[in-house]
Amino acid sequence: MSPFLSSADLAVTDLGRHFRSTITVGDAVDANVAALFVDYATALRTGRTDVAGLIRDHAAAIDPGLVDELDGFDYPAAA
Repeated sequence: MSPFLSSADLAVTDLGRHFRSTITVGDAVDANVAALFVDYATALRTGRTDVAGLIRDHAAAIDPGLVDELDGFDYPAAA
């Protein structure tokens, strides 16, 4: 989930204002990419290939290299 969405309800609190004033663009992008991987893994684990496909499309729009990373993130490590 986007860090901005999770903090939207906190925007009027001191915690929300602090969060929005201290997060960097890089941190927000990293959190977004991490959330993509979590959502993709969840979709695969639950058999939701339709959702996994949508996540792949979204990843390709962000950075085409992310699709390659999604393809390989759950392969067993080589010995």
